[in-house]
Amino acid sequence: MEKKANPRKADGFQNEYLFVLPDKFLVQLENNELFQSLVVTDIGYFPHAAYHFRQRPQGCKTAILIYCSAGSGFYSLNGGEIKTISAGQLAVIPPDTPHKYGASETNPWSIFWVHFRGILFQPWYTIVSQYVPITVSDVFGEKIRELFRQCFTLLKTHWKDEEYFYMCQLVGTILGMTLCAGKESEIQLTTAGSIGLKDTMVFMRKHLHEVITLDDLTKVSRFSPSHLHNLFKNATGHAPIEYFLRIKIEAASQDLYFSDLPVKDIAIAYGIDDPYYFSRLFKKIMGVSPTKYRSQIRG
Repeated sequence: MEKKANPRKADGFQNEYLFVLPDKFLVQLENNELFQSLVVTDIGYFPHAAYHFRQRPQGCKTAILIYCSAGSGFYSLNGGEIKTISAGQLAVIPPDTPHKYGASETNPWSIFWVHFRGILFQPWYTIVSQYVPITVSDVFGEKIRELFRQCFTLLKTHWKDEEYFYMCQLVGTILGMTLCAGKESEIQLTTAGSIGLKDTMVFMRKHLHEVITLDDLTKVSRFSPSHLHNLFKNATGHAPIEYFLRIKIEAASQDLYFSDLPVKDIAIAYGIDDPYYFSRLFKKIMGVSPTKYRSQIRG
């Protein structure tokens, strides 16, 4: 029997968030001096985006920033090398550039993304293009996710030019953070032990929905438990398993924001069968219980 092709799609993912600025408003904003440096045309979040794929042989008029928060995917510019994007990495696609990108078939990504244009792009891209794809630290990653969530909250209410300008400035902050993240990534790659540490972090993000042990991590890193402990403490301030639990809970917090799944189901999805343990762990890391966190971020 002939194998059925994968149902590739550009959007339509469960619990996604997608906003596209209508053309008539875009024309109005581009004639407004407030938006000459930066205007956002599209922005969104695609969780667990299985079969996600986009190909634009002629490119598009906007630049695209993609932040992968979980899973992995790929992108290619001008028909060139296919580059992998893993959890915790950023990619940038310049305007008017033929490209394609999509989710991994075996470990589909979750991505925050934005399309934007303006005179800010070229000087920004001249710097950031030296580093892409950029590996983002957890500190920067959490700030980037929070800024995207603030953008979504603004867009879910009735907005005027002032609110949209504020949202564009939030995206501008994200762009500024990518410059710092790029330089930070370059410094980290020159640090002794960073390759094994990076491999271990990538392994963790690929297995957020599973239970992993310190023995699993030492095999990936090829370090002794004590050496791996010291590397993680120096780089993140946390022991390896503690760090893994933190990024697991941070990922779960996104599901609390973007879905209506019961807390128990989210806990199980992240490999935690005991919902009471999940709630205690969540409160320890995030400062509030899962239920309170969901009610706070939704207003």
